[in-house]
Amino acid sequence: MTQSNSNKIFKGGLWITASFVLVRASQLISQIILARLLSPHDFGIWAMVLLVTTLSSQFKDMAVAGVLVYRGLDDRKVVNAVYSLGINLSIGMCVLQALSGFALSKFFDVSTLLPLTACVSLVFLVGAGAGSHGAVMQRQMKFKELAICEAIAACARLGAGLICAGLGGGVWSFAVAEVAAAFVDSILKRILSGYRFEYKFISKTEANQELYKYIRGLIGINLAVYVNTNTDNLIIGKLLGANSLGYYNLAYQLAMLPVFALSQINRINFSVLTQQDEESRRRYVHQALELYALVSAPTFAVAFVAAPWLIPLLLGAKWIAAVRIFQIVLIFAYARGFMSILGTVLNAINKPGVNAAINWALVPLSVPSYWFGAQLGGTVGVAAAVACVMGVGATLWVWVATCYVAQWRMTTLLKPVLLPTLVVLFVIILITFTPLSTSPIFLQVGLLIVVYSLAMFNRISKANSQKLKKLLKINN
Repeated sequence: MTQSNSNKIFKGGLWITASFVLVRASQLISQIILARLLSPHDFGIWAMVLLVTTLSSQFKDMAVAGVLVYRGLDDRKVVNAVYSLGINLSIGMCVLQALSGFALSKFFDVSTLLPLTACVSLVFLVGAGAGSHGAVMQRQMKFKELAICEAIAACARLGAGLICAGLGGGVWSFAVAEVAAAFVDSILKRILSGYRFEYKFISKTEANQELYKYIRGLIGINLAVYVNTNTDNLIIGKLLGANSLGYYNLAYQLAMLPVFALSQINRINFSVLTQQDEESRRRYVHQALELYALVSAPTFAVAFVAAPWLIPLLLGAKWIAAVRIFQIVLIFAYARGFMSILGTVLNAINKPGVNAAINWALVPLSVPSYWFGAQLGGTVGVAAAVACVMGVGATLWVWVATCYVAQWRMTTLLKPVLLPTLVVLFVIILITFTPLSTSPIFLQVGLLIVVYSLAMFNRISKANSQKLKKLLKINN
């Protein structure tokens, strides 16, 4: 990789990190304030809407435009064909999502779902074409511009949602926030990309078959991930009601915040991996997994330990029921980060179909486990099923499959993530199942930080010692 590209990656990483901090901070602030202004029932109703909007988002022009990052921008006909396809899909999905609100309202027997779903469908119209502009910036490694778009859109979402909630908008606050964010994001990406597309209702190119194959693979992945990660909401909403779904959804959203951030960083990973040779790609993935484990392991562990005190403090006493759900879902969230990185690898080496097959193979296990979890333990039972099946089990499956397809040794990628994971697991077990469980939260968190820091310091010392020995041998 050239020095110029390395500089772009470094600067892009800084901008994406800054954007991540602002976006996630705004999202956390929004969650905290809305949790105090709205009821668990409102959060449950919105989670029902998300069942449709999350599915339809898999067909956004952003998903289709991802092929431009992989294939490049050299062929203008292909670029315009992707853009045109994205526009057509956006218009079609706007209509389909609006109509799907009727079925959703009948399924859950909640009349509000129809107008809410129709309102959120406007996101497709105001954002049509923005995905292609974003893909162009990603391919050209204009991460600064992307970060600006996302940060300002996040502020628009925060402002619009809180204003609507403050005026008594209730569950409509979520819908208004999404439309406002999509509008701002679309305008900014069109301005900052500086790229000019040509729209054609029907576009034919020689590369269409290749494009459609790649796009089908991406959509197949997204649909499989959707089924695996949203059926739990469907089952809870139908069997346990809106209140239970509200507790579960808020706990899930909070637990997944770091992973949602990783999805942004993975755009840099994807851009880099598509332009590397085999050996460089392997080293890059090794470092990405190691960095994620080093940072995320203590982050999730502190969240787990502090949750019984922190959630009621921030959200209010009415959300105490979400504490145990949050702690269990953290296991899934931590594992999901590894799956996200490995899935990016498969897409980067032009194996989206394999990625889709890997995820679809999990469906026969995930869906029944959610149902049994709901029957046996309510929302906590579903959370446990998510953690075991889609967390630990799915991660191991994706790890094996990715290493097999990429022809990498599993131990090479497992080694850098084992120690951080095992250290925090040991401390959490120690705190949970010993008299330490009754000690003050600040002592539990302090113990976790001290033990983890000592373990990582020892690891770094050994690594430096080994490097020094190798250097001495070379010099001798």
